[in-house]
Amino acid sequence: MTLRLLLLGGLLLLAGCATAPLLEPTTDPQRISLWQAHQALLKQVEHWRAEGRAAILAQGTGGQVAFDWQREPGQQLLNIRTPLGQNAMQLTQNAQGVVLIDHEGSVYQGNDGEAMLRETLGWSVPLDAMHAWLLGLPASQSDAYNLDELGRLKRMHSNGWRIDYQRYTLVNGIPLPSRMELTHADLTLRLVVDRWHL
Repeated sequence: MTLRLLLLGGLLLLAGCATAPLLEPTTDPQRISLWQAHQALLKQVEHWRAEGRAAILAQGTGGQVAFDWQREPGQQLLNIRTPLGQNAMQLTQNAQGVVLIDHEGSVYQGNDGEAMLRETLGWSVPLDAMHAWLLGLPASQSDAYNLDELGRLKRMHSNGWRIDYQRYTLVNGIPLPSRMELTHADLTLRLVVDRWHL
């Protein structure tokens, strides 16, 4: 598997576009009440760090990357590494702009992280949408989803992706996703968060 495919697959953590079909709405009042309380908890999470791994399957080939994503109001830092620990990509975004460093050490600067990634690798990358997905929240009002019995996301359709939430881990009293599968056309991303820091 080429490093470009590893990079591309790592960026699928963030990618997506198109309109998703609607899922059957939840009508259980207790489940809805639990979901509302869960959303309220998640929306208070402003500072977080997620460290984990992603397995990428695309057109009959596959590979793995590791990631370390830190986010707080006004800034974020995303590192993607190969399984051997080599830097594949680093993206830093703050009030001064965006800096992207690729696997060859080339540095790109600008004001729009999504546009820079699109120009560099040919993909549109909605960073804010992935931030919501990773926490277990819809990215927009047009997202459709199902809830599990504890009022957490079980499956969601967002920006042309189907996101299946397979496992949650309790972190400081808040259930956060620790295993997810994201699919889009012939691409599958299996994401495991090994450590959450709040």
